[in-house]
Amino acid sequence: MLNRLIVISLGLFLLSVAAYADTTPPANCAPFPVIFNNGTGGPTPVSCPAFSVPGATLTGVALTFQADYQFGCSTCANMVQVTFVPTGPGGVTWSPSSQTLTVTGGLSSGTPPTGGSNATAGISAAAFAAPFNVNISSSVAAGGMVATSSGAVSVVYTFTPPPAITLSCPVSSGTVGVAYSSALVAMGGVPAYTFSIIAGGLPPVLMLNASTGAITGTPTTAGPFSFTAKVVDSTGTSAGTTTINCTITIANMPPPPPPTVCNGSAATPTFPAGAVVPENAFLIRYASNLDHGDSVIDITNSGLNGAPLNGPGFGPPIGNICANVYTFSPDEQLISCCSCLVTPNALVSLSVDNDLISNTLTGVRPTSVVVKLVASLPGTGALAGGMLAWGTTLHAAPAASFNLTEAPFTPATLSAGELSSITNRCSNIIGNGSTFGICRSCRTGGLGADRQ
Repeated sequence: MLNRLIVISLGLFLLSVAAYADTTPPANCAPFPVIFNNGTGGPTPVSCPAFSVPGATLTGVALTFQADYQFGCSTCANMVQVTFVPTGPGGVTWSPSSQTLTVTGGLSSGTPPTGGSNATAGISAAAFAAPFNVNISSSVAAGGMVATSSGAVSVVYTFTPPPAITLSCPVSSGTVGVAYSSALVAMGGVPAYTFSIIAGGLPPVLMLNASTGAITGTPTTAGPFSFTAKVVDSTGTSAGTTTINCTITIANMPPPPPPTVCNGSAATPTFPAGAVVPENAFLIRYASNLDHGDSVIDITNSGLNGAPLNGPGFGPPIGNICANVYTFSPDEQLISCCSCLVTPNALVSLSVDNDLISNTLTGVRPTSVVVKLVASLPGTGALAGGMLAWGTTLHAAPAASFNLTEAPFTPATLSAGELSSITNRCSNIIGNGSTFGICRSCRTGGLGADRQ
């Protein structure tokens, strides 16, 4: 064919134009085509563009070859052979490893022949991350003559695109005064991600980490807060961008537990089946010479079971215990029982005379008692650790006087039988004692002694 003009692309296709299709458009390897004067020359390399679809998995590479000649001898049997040999990338196997296209004709070459080669091994996005070459050579068989010959190469990549990018909302609820920690979560696309709020707003004080999507802070204001979140992946394209509408509802801080939350709990503690009794769940102390003066008990909560992050009154009740008090006369009778709420780090106190033996089940006020304390979780009856207590007692001194001393309650081993006995007897007091035997609850603050 006279003056056959091989259509030359205006430039290499940007493979990322079709970044989220499964094949790239044919991209020309430059120069396109290679021209050989008199139909002879080479090998001449042409450079094929790299694979540049971010995040995609490359699965196939196909080369297309085309050969032609121009202005052949009109009286000759022209035969031009153009050979194509892929020379890269390293580690990639091509089939066929080389291919020769034969162009025949007279003045015109007729329909140009085409061929190709496919990568069969070593295929990866990393292997094709840089341009690679194909060498082209041309020769004219004896008896033929042409003005020029040409060879052209184009490449098509087949790939699995990255998964579509998605975005999910953070945890939708929080509480005033309670630390909030959640995140916008992106999946798919091509990491890394950039997060932002493009409409509405987060609850006051909460902050968004634009790199990780984390949303953290301690809310100060109750209410629903709606916003539109956006994530953009590393491609920065519309295909790598998505949005989502979210709402975080912040609840008001719950009221503190009522002082009556432990009422009746002295009858409910249960022994942990197959478990270990928590630390300091069972304490014992005595008080004597009560006919000569009062003794007192101070109780606190060490916080073993936790505590509100921002202190009392901020957030839901955490770490509270019920201090269940059992008072025994010297003849082993349970003469009173009651319970009091002890919040973490609080200090409460009881008077033995005024609180523990002023309303005994038997109607008798003993002059000495044994006091046992059992800690449990409010509303559950489960034993709890973290209780600490101190008690005073009177000791006879010279000249018919008495000294008041104070000492810690003694931690003791609690058996299932002992716990069943004291809770059963306390239950009878509460249910059948006609209010007798129910001691007064604790008061806030501590009482002490002259000596320790």
